[in-house]
Amino acid sequence: MKKPKTTPEKTVSKAKVEQLAVTAAATEAAPKKASPAPKTSKKTETVAAKPVAAAPEVPMPERIGLTAGSIWHYLSENGATSVAKLVKELTEEEKIVQRSIGWLAQEGKITVAVVDRVETIALT
Repeated sequence: MKKPKTTPEKTVSKAKVEQLAVTAAATEAAPKKASPAPKTSKKTETVAAKPVAAAPEVPMPERIGLTAGSIWHYLSENGATSVAKLVKELTEEEKIVQRSIGWLAQEGKITVAVVDRVETIALT
């Protein structure tokens, strides 16, 4: 009968095991260097977020009235403007802007004209 082949096991000295344990603990405990802050290019321009015109706790009629005032001031400074541009320029929601335009139109403060399928509003 043949004897099965056995591979001799490598014996590791106690000193070697302790050295491995110390180096493993040292790498875990070593403080990591903080990565430097990313450098910003001089060409990068930061854009400030537009402030929210009305907080959720403001009642709806008051939001509409405040937005109507903003529309009136915008039109007095910039003249006749398309509704789409006005919605983009103001910080309020589109439905509030539309309601405010209706309010101003009902009071006779603005005129609404449609030119080439573009609604334009202007002060009266």
